[in-house]
Amino acid sequence: MRKNIFPFIGCVVCLIFVSYIGLRASEDILDDENQPIQTTQADFPFAMSKNFDWIYSTVILTVFFDDGSLRQGFALLLKNGFYLTSSELTYHSGLYPKKIFAKMQDDSAKPLICIAQLQLKAMDTDKGLALLKTSAFTDDYCNIRSESYYHKRIYDKYSQNISSTTPTKKLILGGLYFPTLEDSNTFGVNRTASIKEADFYDNHSREKVFYGYSLPANVSKDIDFGKPYFNRQGEFLGIYSKVVQIHNPILIKKEIIQDFICGLKKKNIVTKNPLANSCKAKGV
Repeated sequence: MRKNIFPFIGCVVCLIFVSYIGLRASEDILDDENQPIQTTQADFPFAMSKNFDWIYSTVILTVFFDDGSLRQGFALLLKNGFYLTSSELTYHSGLYPKKIFAKMQDDSAKPLICIAQLQLKAMDTDKGLALLKTSAFTDDYCNIRSESYYHKRIYDKYSQNISSTTPTKKLILGGLYFPTLEDSNTFGVNRTASIKEADFYDNHSREKVFYGYSLPANVSKDIDFGKPYFNRQGEFLGIYSKVVQIHNPILIKKEIIQDFICGLKKKNIVTKNPLANSCKAKGV
């Protein structure tokens, strides 16, 4: 009887071992930065950590113009009620925005809801960047209302600090993570790693200017303008926009964005600096 059992036990052990190797192999593939991943809101408690809290700082903008047209894209909530986005969303056929509404997702609920009305504070179409400021808070349906505990909580807890002095070249190693808009009107997370540096020749300085990174075609869509990108540790890398000197839209690196905002502070266009003390480090 025992002789008959031993081969059976051996087969079971072999099956367990093979299954283990198979699972390990699948984990290795999933952890490969060249493999795209996508995570929906339903997976957040298990698949996401504090490193991905930037999903609650991400905004869907709806921008209305006087000619009846509108544009939609992304923005990122910064300190002191500011939002960072692409100038592609804030300028259209010679027109500036008539109204701008921001929709966000709270960590306690799935659907995106309207949270604030914004105004254009500054824009540089050459650099592809725009800075917005909260002009009023809204209810879930974009009706103006007074600031609530809910608004204050989001602004205090999830506004992003983008003043890191660590070079983007170093931060970007290991892949780029970015928000996606799901069919269920919630945010998901995706990842890409196939990038290359994007630069142009500056006739004034007579040297190449490293401006950011080109992204794969599958993540380069018009609706993506203003989309923020982060690394695995949740550190800000830049936003997706167009630059006059570069033919295709790119990921504008954070150093360019920091210089843009510090330049606004130097000109007294912004008084409450969304970059905290980083402009002082730059001598501004």
